[in-house]
Amino acid sequence: MTDLIVTGGVVITLDAERRVIPDGAVALRGGRIMGVGSAAEIAARFPDPARVLDARGKAVLPGLVDTHAHAGHGLVKTMGNGDSAAWSEACRVIYSSASPASFWFAEARLAGLERLKAGVTTGVSVLGGGDCIMRLDTPAAGEARARAIAEIGIRDIMAVGPRRPPFPHDFVMEDGSTRAIRFEDMLETMGLLFERVHDRGRMRLCTFMPVYREATHDAAKVAEIKAQGRAVRELGARFKARFHQDGHRTHSIVMADQMFGLLGPDAFLSHCTDLSDEDIATLARTGAHVIHNPMAVAAVRGFCPVVKLLDAGVNVAIASDGTAPDRSGDMFRHAFEAMRYAQRAARDDSLIPPGRALEMITIDAAAALGMQREIGSLEEGKRADLITVDLTAPHMAPGNMPVWRVVCYATATDVRDVVVGGELLMEGRRLTHLDEAEILAAAEAETVQMLDRSGLAHLTVEDPGWRRTRR
Repeated sequence: MTDLIVTGGVVITLDAERRVIPDGAVALRGGRIMGVGSAAEIAARFPDPARVLDARGKAVLPGLVDTHAHAGHGLVKTMGNGDSAAWSEACRVIYSSASPASFWFAEARLAGLERLKAGVTTGVSVLGGGDCIMRLDTPAAGEARARAIAEIGIRDIMAVGPRRPPFPHDFVMEDGSTRAIRFEDMLETMGLLFERVHDRGRMRLCTFMPVYREATHDAAKVAEIKAQGRAVRELGARFKARFHQDGHRTHSIVMADQMFGLLGPDAFLSHCTDLSDEDIATLARTGAHVIHNPMAVAAVRGFCPVVKLLDAGVNVAIASDGTAPDRSGDMFRHAFEAMRYAQRAARDDSLIPPGRALEMITIDAAAALGMQREIGSLEEGKRADLITVDLTAPHMAPGNMPVWRVVCYATATDVRDVVVGGELLMEGRRLTHLDEAEILAAAEAETVQMLDRSGLAHLTVEDPGWRRTRR
């Protein structure tokens, strides 16, 4: 018997033909998609389903994919009043000395809840902030995150990797003692996390390395980073895991390839601003993927040449880089901003049409994670991850051009139903297995404790910048 049929909606498949089926349906069984077609066809092929979800007045889409965000930020995102330097330093202090396992558990539940309600069924989460403020002194933080995400029910790819040299780095343990952590200690923790949580349930891991972008090169430092990169890549290869980096800009991609041998078709690289022609050629040659974060501060300080990358044959996905003081995990918002970002730079409003933007948060994003055969489109045999989006609200009318409406007008709050692995996790905006109020209360309580432990409560005193043109 078919477990669930979602029927009557506008099914935007993102399949190879990019079919849009006006009165469509999707049949799910055993955590997989069994059929996609017209409502009449699916009803005839799969009679007497265990359950039917009425999708009339809704778009039916594959679950959204957020290919770059940060674990930990959910409880610190409201700090700093937009002062990036102060906020980054706060992350360093908190993630090094004021974030026990309970912090990472509460934050992961909150961030996972946000993603679930926004229709993000698969997301990448770097275990820390900035491009190198990682929490890899012990496995406790990563294990806590894995437990929390299992409770929420979405898919997560947790990026784990070392901090930037020089080593050691000081961490405050749960008992209040301070421990100097070497690269070898972090590598050992990475291995333990892969053994304990990778590919368990809906949790996977990928490896991570800070981006080297120095203008002048110290031979000893280069040799140290090269050896560390080789060790990280070997660990990832042992578990058949992807490789991630955060913060590429001019010429750093060439260096990652030529100096350190880090790139390949399993690598996905965040930000990628102000790239040289040689950087772009390197991406095209190696098959590495680019993650564009159009609402990040990096996209203000530099420019990600998305259209040039796409024209060169580089796969580009759109991500939130969330959460942070100025952005959420709303992937519809990020997709639309990516359109405008490219159009404004080129003074050309024909660039990145809505269909391409939607591909970049579904099927192209899945390809960046090596998961395009599992998720990212509604096709028979793929995992049963799908969402519905309300098309009946005033801002979504009139009722034509559904792809355009979803990308240009929808927000996270228009998501109505979420199915992951065939499980209906949200129905009509009602969570089917979670106590939202309890998750929010626990996050608030842990934030209060974190501010007390870190002594950084002053960074939560709000200064909106009334009547000023600058912060």
